[in-house]
Formats: sequence, C-alpha cells, structure tokens
Amino acid sequence: MKRLHVRTGLCLFLSVLTWAAGSGCVAASYVTQLAEGQFAVNGNVEPIDSVLASGRLSEQDAAKLRLIVEARDYAANTIGLNVDDAYTTFYDTQGDPLAWNLSAARRDALVPKTWSFPIAGEFPYLTFFDEPFLRETEQDLINAGYDTLTYELDAYSTLGVFADPVRSPMLQRDPLSLVETIIHELLHNTVWRANETTFNESLATFVGRQGAVDFLQATFGEASGWPEFATKFYADNDALNAFLMQLYADLDAYFAQPLTSEEKIAGRDAVYQAARDRFTAQIQPALNFPDVFSGYTKFPTNNAWVLANYRYNLDLDVFAAVYTANGGNWPASLDVFRAAAAAPGDPVAYLRDWVAAHAHE
Repeated sequence: MKRLHVRTGLCLFLSVLTWAAGSGCVAASYVTQLAEGQFAVNGNVEPIDSVLASGRLSEQDAAKLRLIVEARDYAANTIGLNVDDAYTTFYDTQGDPLAWNLSAARRDALVPKTWSFPIAGEFPYLTFFDEPFLRETEQDLINAGYDTLTYELDAYSTLGVFADPVRSPMLQRDPLSLVETIIHELLHNTVWRANETTFNESLATFVGRQGAVDFLQATFGEASGWPEFATKFYADNDALNAFLMQLYADLDAYFAQPLTSEEKIAGRDAVYQAARDRFTAQIQPALNFPDVFSGYTKFPTNNAWVLANYRYNLDLDVFAAVYTANGGNWPASLDVFRAAAAAPGDPVAYLRDWVAAHAHE
C-alpha cells in the first residue's frame, strides 16, 4: 500500500511534561514512556562519520547514509531549511521498532479524536515508545467506539528541541523516499503553526516531494533516470490523492444525511466498497506504477485511515502555486510559507490570496 508518507511524532514532547504534572496517572504514564523513549534515543547516538568509518553497515546502507548527509546539506544550503545539528548522528534500533503513532476518529463522522497539550497545541495523534501501553490505549479507544489507526514510525521531528538523528529503520526506504523524508522533517524545524496539523503536515509533504525532485535533478542529473522516476511516481501520488479526496467528500456527504449514528455506521461500508471498486477499475490501471499501489484495492473501512491520508495531502496545489509564482526560488517560497504560518486566520486562505495577488507578476 502507498506510504502514508513521513509523520511527525514527538513535536509535543516538552509540552506534555507540563500537561502530565496535573493530569493524573494516565497522563503521567504516557509522558513517562515518552520521556524514557526519547532519552534512550538521545543517549545512544553516534556521529555519522564514525558509523561510516566503522564498516559495519552494508554497502547499500552506507550509500543511503551518505545520501542523507547530501540531502541534509542541500536542505540547508539550497532550500534554506533550519538544519542545525539534525541528521549528523545515527541511532541504531538493533532491528526493533522505533516508535508508533496512534490516531482515532468517530465511526459515524469524519471527526478525529484530538489531544491538547500546552505550548504545542492540539494534535490528532499520540506517539508511543511502549508497545503494550500503545495497545492498551488503542483498545480503550476501540471500546469507546472509535476507529483507530496505528503505524510504526521510522522518522519524526522534535521541532529542533533535540538534534534529530538518522534512525536505522529509515535506511529501509528507497532513495527517493529517503530524501523526501529528510526534507519533510526538516521543514517542520523551519515552519510550524500550533493547532494546524493538516497545514503543517501537508506543507511538509509538498516541500519534501518537490525538494526531493530538485535534489535528485541537481545531484544526479536527468541521465540518471531519478528525476523522471520521481516525476512519474509523484504523478501517481497526485492521482491517488485526488481519489482519496473524493472518497473523503463522498463519506462526508454520506455522514451528513439525517440518519442515526447506528445507521451511518451500518451503511458506510457501501461507500468504502464503491471507492475500492472505482480504484480497481479506473484509477489503478492509469497509474505509471500500478503494482506499487495494489494495496488500495483492499483499503480498510476506517475513518481514522481516511483522515490520516487527508491531513498529509491537502492543498498541495496551493503550496505548489506559491513555489511556481516564486520561480522555483526556495528561500522566497519559505518566506511566504512562514508568513502564512504567522498570519491570523486560515494559513491556506492567506496563501490563496498571495497567489492571486502575484499570479501575473
């Protein structure tokens, strides 16, 4: 199944320390496992140069680690992202999962379960290093009537609070995904708006994708085949995103009907099945890499899954329009994105107005 892209997991780390202090034993248990997990990472990092010099990585993994260093430097020097000491060290999970994210949604509406934290704001997910605690929390949400979605993290941003290391599971990604991930996470260190997860993640999706294409073009050239591959792959992503946005609209219209909650839940699978059938008959055959996305013929009846895709892929065309209006100039585009994040009101509406004002320049 198509990646749900990279996800930020621990940007709320410091604020939950304050929140947990006055929020009871469950909150204290949550922040304890979060702190223990993060400090375990912080205490076991190695300089990338030392890891490469040790010779313990396979040739393929060593090449990917060097690619990360190149992508990091490109992100800093060409795109203009806030890098500091991020991705200068390496954390080896020894084959174990790094962490997990958990999100939830009502079963009768496209409404996410959210958790609020001082400073960081409201989030539609929680991050766990402790799997038993994760499963217990997930089961509590299921028992309360929510759809849930749990997925392993191989990358996350601490928003510059810590110098994020390369985590060893990241090396399982292909080069395109790896570069996109690095740039995506570094964007979070550069532009962030509290309480606007969809804006933050969708902006990072656009910058990660476009930055990866630009990096591959500049680093390897057209003859390498990487720019062409990336362009075709992201064209497939665009087609899939359009399909998923239509599913979101269809579900939203379905749930808006004057039905009881029980009736909405009982009938929603017909909407999901119609979308699966449409994907199989119309969307998948038109893709450049149909086999890569074959899992979408069997995607779940799960509102949390739909919302996860939604918040990582909304308004990508608006971000692209800003980049295009700036002639592909990254620092200028980042200035506009920062202004949108800082402006009162809807940041995407700010960007739409900016594009309209600069369309004919």
